[in-house]
Amino acid sequence: MGKYTVIFAIFIVLIGIYISISKQYLTHFINFTPSSKTTGLFTSEELQKYNGIDNPELYLAILGNVFDVTKGKKHYGPGETYNIFVGRDASRLFVTGKFSNKDVADDVMGLKHQELISLSNWLKFYKKEYDKVGKVIGRYYDESGKPTQYYKELKNLIKVAESEKESIELEKFKFPPCNVEWTVESGSRVWCTKRSGGIERDWIGVPRKLYEPGSDSYRCACISDENKNLGNLREYEDCDPSFVSCYVKS
Repeated sequence: MGKYTVIFAIFIVLIGIYISISKQYLTHFINFTPSSKTTGLFTSEELQKYNGIDNPELYLAILGNVFDVTKGKKHYGPGETYNIFVGRDASRLFVTGKFSNKDVADDVMGLKHQELISLSNWLKFYKKEYDKVGKVIGRYYDESGKPTQYYKELKNLIKVAESEKESIELEKFKFPPCNVEWTVESGSRVWCTKRSGGIERDWIGVPRKLYEPGSDSYRCACISDENKNLGNLREYEDCDPSFVSCYVKS
């Protein structure tokens, strides 16, 4: 009976240990409130803690998207140049260049189209170079992680801006800028080559004044044979229309 008594005692002890551990886990489960971090969502207050001091990790947000930039701590660490971006969404600073706390803002409405494109390119850069770890609850994402109306409208504005840029690029390819130089002796000269304006092509073109629709302003453009008769083009005075180089009166 002594042997069974010992076995029974050991069994009772093991049961006690099991119950004790189970109670600890049960208590933890009951008292545990999942933080937004566990769902890939951050409140502004939570994001502030990932500053390299309160936590070793360095997180920043752009347009509500949170990235771990710890591997770039020589740039983003405490005291470094870009530390102002850490622990917050400072989207506006990415294009304004005003690196001061009073200018920190995540509101980017009102930026020019080129600035919106630049901001979009910054977001693409972080997606390529750093790990995305979540989203910030607020201006860009709601508490369930879905894009807000603000973000949807901003994305539409960025699409419009990128479409306009594409249109401008197409116009530059169709009407490449002339080469321009000025000397005291000769004044201004405009001329065309197969690389003028930085646009490479298989034709040279001739210099013409390209007027903006409904405006008196113009720029020098190299025009191909197929576009010579467009209504918003003017020849340069005292320059043979077939010449690829013209001296311009000031």
